[in-house]
Amino acid sequence: MRTLSILGLDAAERPRLNASSIRQLAKLGTVVRWPGLLFAAVLSLAVPPKLPLGLALLLIWVAVYNAWGMIAISRADDTSILRVGRALTLIDTVSYFLVLFVFGGVGASTSIYAAYILLIVWMVAYDGAEGAMLCVAIFVLGMLALHAALGAAFNQDFAARDVLLWSLIMAVAGAILAAYDRIVVGGVQASSVGIQPAVGNAQPAVRLSRREQEVLQLVSEGYSNSMIAGRLHLSENTIKTYVENLLSRLNARNRAEAVAAASRQNLI
Repeated sequence: MRTLSILGLDAAERPRLNASSIRQLAKLGTVVRWPGLLFAAVLSLAVPPKLPLGLALLLIWVAVYNAWGMIAISRADDTSILRVGRALTLIDTVSYFLVLFVFGGVGASTSIYAAYILLIVWMVAYDGAEGAMLCVAIFVLGMLALHAALGAAFNQDFAARDVLLWSLIMAVAGAILAAYDRIVVGGVQASSVGIQPAVGNAQPAVRLSRREQEVLQLVSEGYSNSMIAGRLHLSENTIKTYVENLLSRLNARNRAEAVAAASRQNLI
């Protein structure tokens, strides 16, 4: 499965980053949200929101799911951390437009739309071009829904120019970020898979987590998914995900090829 589900919460067949990097990225997101809440509170002093109670409830909502995110990230294993990171970022996109709504739009300060680029950065980090496309699509739909809701709630004119202009800006920003990510991260991945150690004590080209190493070792010993699940006290679906990730990362079509590739790279 190389594409995101409708909600973008399914684990990728081949994680673009290792679990440790994904965890650090998700943790950084929880840190960034706190000053974001402070900014929204300060902004409400300078620009009174049209729905003060709505803003208060929204700030509480963001604080709650950010606190949940901090707990979920600390408890997530290597196979579920990507789902947690994606979920938090996608919830951010919805909360972003709710903030704009309770303020009745952004008036003359349309540059606040640029803050959405940070969300695109996070989704590109998680899922590359697919993440960028998903985030841009959410922005376009969010802008249409936002201005339609502003018209219905506050009798504001539909700002077609803002919708078109900022949708184009986000599309360009997403394309640039995805292209940069493809060149940098894609190049690193290609070299990692393509370059094999020349001598017996060379460092492995693919870095595996401790759990991935355990699964790979048991695969090499001929264990089935159900047997590995029982041995490691994990669910069979979790083991299946580990095995699929290993096949993709080792550029193998089946378990035998994965074992052979792992042997060549001194992983087992």
